[in-house]
Amino acid sequence: MWATGMMDPDSWKYAALNHKWYRDDNAYADCQEGNTAFGFARSVAVHYDGAEGSCIISRLEGGAVSLTPNDVPFEIKPVRTLELKGPDGSVKYSVSKIVYEKETLTFILLRTGSDEEISVVMGIAPEGFTTDLFGKTEPPVPAASPAAQTGPWICPCGTENIGNFCKDCGHPRV
Repeated sequence: MWATGMMDPDSWKYAALNHKWYRDDNAYADCQEGNTAFGFARSVAVHYDGAEGSCIISRLEGGAVSLTPNDVPFEIKPVRTLELKGPDGSVKYSVSKIVYEKETLTFILLRTGSDEEISVVMGIAPEGFTTDLFGKTEPPVPAASPAAQTGPWICPCGTENIGNFCKDCGHPRV
C-alpha cells in the first residue's frame, strides 16, 4: 500500500503501455485504463488476422522498479487467457505472452488447433491512427505516412520486413 503523495514505482510501466499500438492494418492493439463495471481497470485489446479480443491486465512483471521510464523489458499479465475470436465467434488465437520492451509490444500468439507460435511486434501507432477495439464500430484508419509505403524494406538491423515495424527488433519503417 502506498501512502498519500507517493507514486507506485511501477507507474511508468502503465504510462508506457497507455497507447495505441500498430504493426500494419492486420495487427494493432490498444491499451487503456479507466472505470469499468468492475471498478478501475487497465485493459489491453488486440486485433490480428481478422480476429479480436480484449482483457483486463492484472499485473506487470519484471523490469526495474523505477519512477521514470527505462528500457528494461517487462511482461503484461492478463487476468484470464486472452483469446482472439474471428467474426464467426470461433477462437483463432490465444495470447500466451505480452512483453513491453523499448517502446514495442510483442504478442506471442498460439494458433488454435496447432502448435504454431506467432510473434507479432508492434510499435506505438503513428499519429492519426484511430480505432476503438474496446467498442469497435468502424474499421481502423491508418496514418498516411508509413502505412502508405508498400513493398518489402530492410531494417537497420538487417531484417527484411513487409509491415511498418521490424518483425525482429520493432524498429519503425523509415
